[in-house]
Amino acid sequence: MDKILTVDVDKCTGCRVCELVCSMTKLGEFNPLKAHIKVMKNSEMDLNMVSLGTGCDFCGECIEWCMPQAIAFVDFDAAVLKWKGVKVGTLPAPTYGS
Repeated sequence: MDKILTVDVDKCTGCRVCELVCSMTKLGEFNPLKAHIKVMKNSEMDLNMVSLGTGCDFCGECIEWCMPQAIAFVDFDAAVLKWKGVKVGTLPAPTYGS
């Protein structure tokens, strides 16, 4: 994996536009269930968590359309540096199997 998705949970509104953009870009239909990116609401912690499917090809459309600029692709070295100086709420996104 060349890139890692990072998420600023303080900025993510949970709008799920990234899911719609992904499904439209990859499949030609607005169907969030088929998107390679997922936004999950954690009610207990009151935050939105974003994860990537293994089918993601890092096209960047989801990032381009993220209005609050909550998600970004970074290379591994940048992710490590981000982890070292991370503020609470900025995390690398987990991946899930497709």
